[in-house]
Amino acid sequence: MSIIRSKRAATQRRPERIMLRRKPTAITLTSEDVAAFEDSRIAKAQGAAAENARMSKDAQTGDPDPNDELKPLPGDKSKALRTGQSRDERIGVSR
Repeated sequence: MSIIRSKRAATQRRPERIMLRRKPTAITLTSEDVAAFEDSRIAKAQGAAAENARMSKDAQTGDPDPNDELKPLPGDKSKALRTGQSRDERIGVSR
């Protein structure tokens, strides 16, 4: 039986599938695009420098921001934003 199956499998080959190709997408960068990117990079660096200056000033004066513990970390998003549910929906209260 195994010989018959192997002969049958050898004669019933599937046709090879040919992948369709498309032309590569051309991406063009203009000098305006580069300038906009550099401007955003500079603005981000200046914002970070201002934040560092503020933090060092707080550290020197010893007067920390009382709301600092309440601020979320930069990568954190509130659970409500992630799930799209309101507080009442999350805790199971219907009003």
